[in-house]
Amino acid sequence: MTPTTPVRTALTRQVIAGMRWLAALTGDPNGTWLAWAQGHAVPVPLGTAAAVVRIPEELGRAAVGVLAGHAPALVGPVLLDQWAGVVDVFVPAASAVWQGGDVQQIGGRQEPQSRIMCPSPGRTAVGRSWLHLPRALPDCPVVLTDSHRLAKALSVARTRLPVAR
Repeated sequence: MTPTTPVRTALTRQVIAGMRWLAALTGDPNGTWLAWAQGHAVPVPLGTAAAVVRIPEELGRAAVGVLAGHAPALVGPVLLDQWAGVVDVFVPAASAVWQGGDVQQIGGRQEPQSRIMCPSPGRTAVGRSWLHLPRALPDCPVVLTDSHRLAKALSVARTRLPVAR
């Protein structure tokens, strides 16, 4: 499996804990797990818990590949939206390090009412699937991608992609 292949794997304890964190954001964790069990995507409010950096798919896949190549344990949740042709990377809510007009931040402190559609682990719903599942570590409830590391990975990825003509 490459870092840009949608996840199709058994759930580990770390992933289950990360999905519990995500489900708790909805205010109805049990209803969220039920919807996921039925194959539905669930609108998850980002609030001040996290933000999402939305990146065009090709650039996003390349940047996530750079991140995963250097420190895979530090890559937070990443969603692929096949319908919109974008990759959504979860970052801490206080992040604000974005370069280029093709990258936008959703949620966080500036947009506390924002929601993002999240499918169940290992499934695709409303065109969305996980490239990296949410997961916890012993000392934190969920791993979120560091915004500075993401900005550096975007810079590297831009140099690796062919120039559009």
